[in-house]
Amino acid sequence: MNAKVNYILVGLFVLALGAAFVAVLLWLSAGGPGKHYDKYVVYMTESVSGLSKDAGVKYRGVDVGRVRDISLDPTNPERVRLLLDIEEGTPIKVDTVATLETQGLTGLASINLSGGSKDALPLRTKNGEQYPVIPSRPSLLGRLDQSVSKLIENLIETSNRLNHLLDHGNQDAVSNTLKHFETISANLAGKMKTVSAAMDDLAATMHNVRRASGELPQLVAQAQEGAVAIKGMARELTAAGAALRKRVDAGGKNIQRFADQTLPQAQAMVEELRLAAENLRRMSEQLQRNPSVLIYGAPKPAPGPGE
Repeated sequence: MNAKVNYILVGLFVLALGAAFVAVLLWLSAGGPGKHYDKYVVYMTESVSGLSKDAGVKYRGVDVGRVRDISLDPTNPERVRLLLDIEEGTPIKVDTVATLETQGLTGLASINLSGGSKDALPLRTKNGEQYPVIPSRPSLLGRLDQSVSKLIENLIETSNRLNHLLDHGNQDAVSNTLKHFETISANLAGKMKTVSAAMDDLAATMHNVRRASGELPQLVAQAQEGAVAIKGMARELTAAGAALRKRVDAGGKNIQRFADQTLPQAQAMVEELRLAAENLRRMSEQLQRNPSVLIYGAPKPAPGPGE
């Protein structure tokens, strides 16, 4: 009787030890002590293909939870509602955002959390919400899809505008414009000789102007010298006339008659010489002020009142 009791006790002990061993293995495979999670909600407007329940949730690449539930938003069928279990103590801030990420070629997706600056406030539950809502942003594939779609729309719009621009009426207008350009080009080609001759004449004129400008100081100096010489001659003639008058005054009637006939002529010649000297002086001053007078002549006087 005692031997049978001992066998039963040994069997129970072996079963209990085996059950405890299996429980420890299960506990270790589950990650040790039980973890506490906080629930958060994420709304996404893009497709969540490849994302499944119990998919991982990462915060800057670190595993911090899992996807608890995936469903359509009952208030807006254009959005997908994700319920996340995130470990307590994870710094979910008001500027934290959730992004859908696809892992390589497998097509499996997960949720990655980013943002969350140090000075930002923790994310709290708002009025009317059951759990705190983490904002989302399009994934890389989603942004690429939007960019490609926008690019295709722009290309289609550009193509439509080009088709409208190149309709039959505009094509005829462009054709006529090209014909006009061809005619103008032909006319210009036929007048190239005339244009070339005009350019040669212009070059010769500029050469003459440059040469005249170089000789102008010498001409001005010569004119000034001539004016000085004429003034000297006028002074000498004046002195000679005065001396002659003195002799006339001292002489007789014949000499007086000679003086009455000759002196007026001498005085007239002296006056003409003085006027010539004055004109040369004015000419030299005008050349100094405006050398172009040698080429283009004196400017026309301004019209008087009533002209």
